[in-house]
Amino acid sequence: MSRYFLISAAIEGFRGINNDGDPLVLKFRHDAVNSIHAPNGVGKSSIFEALHFALHGTVPRLEGMQDAEQGASYIVNKFHPGQQAIVALVFKSDDGTPDVSITVTRTAAGERVVTSPSGYADPDRFLTDLCEDFVLVDYPRFASLVDCSALERGRSFSSLIGMSRYSQLRQALDGAKNTRNINGDLGLSALDTEVTAENRSLRGIEQRVLSAHQEVTGMADGRITDAAVLKTQVTAGLAGIALFMPLLANSSVMDVDFDAAEKIVDQEEGGAARKTLDGLNTAVTTLSGLQVSAAEFSEIDALITAARARDNAMRKVGAASLHALLKDALAVVNSEDWHDPKVCPVCEKAGEGPLQDQLEAKIALYDEAEQLDVELKRQVQSAGCVGKLRQLEEQARLGVADVDRIAPVLTLAAFQSSVSTADLERAKEALGVLEAKRVDVIAAVNAEITELQASLPPSLVAVTRTLGQAKQFRDAMNEYERALPTLAAKQAKLAKLKRWKIFITNVAGQFATAESTLANARITDIQDSCQELFGYLVRGGPDVRPTLNRAQNTEQVDLKLADFFGLPNQSARALLSESYRNAVAASIFMAAAIRHKGVPRFMVLDDVTSSFDAGHQFSLMDTIRTKLRFGAANGLPDGLQFIILSHDTSLEKYFDRLNGTTEWKHQKLQGMPPRGRLMIATQQADRLKLQAEQYLNAGQIDIGEPFVRQYLEYKLSQIITRLEIPVPPDYATRGDKRTLSTYVDAITAAVELYQAAGRCVLSIQQITDLQNHHVPSIMTNYVSHYETGAGNPFNAYALLGILQSVDALADCFCWTDPANQHRKYYRRLDRQ
Repeated sequence: MSRYFLISAAIEGFRGINNDGDPLVLKFRHDAVNSIHAPNGVGKSSIFEALHFALHGTVPRLEGMQDAEQGASYIVNKFHPGQQAIVALVFKSDDGTPDVSITVTRTAAGERVVTSPSGYADPDRFLTDLCEDFVLVDYPRFASLVDCSALERGRSFSSLIGMSRYSQLRQALDGAKNTRNINGDLGLSALDTEVTAENRSLRGIEQRVLSAHQEVTGMADGRITDAAVLKTQVTAGLAGIALFMPLLANSSVMDVDFDAAEKIVDQEEGGAARKTLDGLNTAVTTLSGLQVSAAEFSEIDALITAARARDNAMRKVGAASLHALLKDALAVVNSEDWHDPKVCPVCEKAGEGPLQDQLEAKIALYDEAEQLDVELKRQVQSAGCVGKLRQLEEQARLGVADVDRIAPVLTLAAFQSSVSTADLERAKEALGVLEAKRVDVIAAVNAEITELQASLPPSLVAVTRTLGQAKQFRDAMNEYERALPTLAAKQAKLAKLKRWKIFITNVAGQFATAESTLANARITDIQDSCQELFGYLVRGGPDVRPTLNRAQNTEQVDLKLADFFGLPNQSARALLSESYRNAVAASIFMAAAIRHKGVPRFMVLDDVTSSFDAGHQFSLMDTIRTKLRFGAANGLPDGLQFIILSHDTSLEKYFDRLNGTTEWKHQKLQGMPPRGRLMIATQQADRLKLQAEQYLNAGQIDIGEPFVRQYLEYKLSQIITRLEIPVPPDYATRGDKRTLSTYVDAITAAVELYQAAGRCVLSIQQITDLQNHHVPSIMTNYVSHYETGAGNPFNAYALLGILQSVDALADCFCWTDPANQHRKYYRRLDRQ
């Protein structure tokens, strides 16, 4: 598999980088550490965010803004005329395959468009393959690895070791198997409840069918699964009665006109008495089902007890109006305006101590009473004894007038006000009275039934009963046949969902075990490297040996110290200082990144040393340069390309010292974002000159003059660096001492010194031109004027002349290589 370095980035119109028509171009070496330095506010973070937008499609800082703030509207530079952002990246493979160019555009319409000028078939997928956690790392990302929770660390670490997709799949499987999700998303719990309820209802219907079948046929062995047989037998039983034979000619009991059958029975002797008998039987059946049980009497007693407890609590504090008064008094006492916390704001009498505690105690008592009342109302609303009382009071044969009914009073009070103890006591008394009356009424009705049955022909009683049972069979069978297909469909769906639940639970468990095993293997694989790197970063510090531990059945990764001054297995987050925590994070990131075998082979670090101690900063840089960098002489075989963004001034000196070597490439950002152009100093000196000439030729002196200064400063600094010209200590250690005069003075003093010693490599003509023409021209015509601010402003022609003098001065330190006729800087003032 090809792995890729980042060798170029061109950015325009993104965040702080305007550069309309002239993108900021960053060139990176794949076999060196690449550093970019800039003060805060010059655009360094915009570079990091541009890379993040290109790879991930987001800008994290803007993603965290609220919707009302419209974070996405700040992606494009506010001053870019075209109101679009372009990030063009070029990637170099590590196996010699062609470079891949990808351009990501944020259009004026807010769309993200990805194209490949090099013709790569799927540029979106290519960028997605680069989205590993170690590729783009800023300081918060570093710090969070130690300070975040064990679960967040585990998931982040999965990405570092190339298991992000496994982690995402595990999370998805865990979500899929979650009982709450299955119940909510798939409706398993609701469906199970429906099936249980409908199955119970169907069993009741089945019992009605079989009971009616037995009453009509006298057979006790009927099976609901033989519905056709049951229908045939009931039809035959009903047809055995001569009165109904005409109705059953060539038909089934399921098709009988029972209204017509009842009319036939009514025409027989005792038809009216039969109806009366049916009503009496119904009354007995209904009243028999309304017996007040011992549990219901106990329930009403419990409600009365709860009401009395509520009443006792209420008596301790008084009425609801007193509760409101107490709260108002407490608010006054606690306010800043109240003069004395011991004085009551109602009666203005002073107590022995602050009133706050007394008021809060009283209010707490009322709150307790109020809670008791709420609980009592809830119990009344669901009480079975109240429901039974309502049913008894609604029975006409018990003769309870509407105005005397207590159940509606209790129900209304439970919903709208408060249930009184007296009403509950009345309800208990009414239950006892109605239960006794119910028994008496049943006895009286049974006596009427006995008397009426004696007056009716026995055959008519049997016919009436048979007809009623046949009708019940017909109705129950129709209900059964309607409910059975619906229930069967729901049962099939429920069975499928349960099979899915078993399947996904097993799969999630097996995958979690495999993912944990692989993760632990990879943790073990990088553990030694991590501890070794940590030792490099904190040279001379305690060997605490940071250790990663992951539980077998979770994604949580604990970060422990194997040996903290003799104490084993201690928390790194709790014990280490910030610099050491950052060193731990750096060692984990680096060790994981080096072992990673995915598509990206580069790492961008943005101000990751912000809270490092100075010594740890340089240790980190040296470790990257000598051990982790791709192509390092004694480094790791799987080294990476590093791109470091920093505003640290002490690290800038380190970068400057290494710049130009085979190990390091350093670049400085210059410009005035967000309105002006942003440029790279080391790569774009010619651009500085071209920009200066462009503005000066157009007569825009105010804009062109700063470019002249930048160009002069760059060329003088280049001469000092290339020829190793000695400079004063202040120049080397303090950026504020690097004025144009100190540049020029250092160069001329060094030339005079080497000339006096007879060792100067410059030709006589070069020395003469330098001392007699170029230096005086620059010093008198520009530097002195610039530093003092004296005299009239320069005109464009004078500034263009200074640009020529700068090039001529630099040429005094160059020689022509006869091999290729190229002009090159001397190695030093005493050697070519």
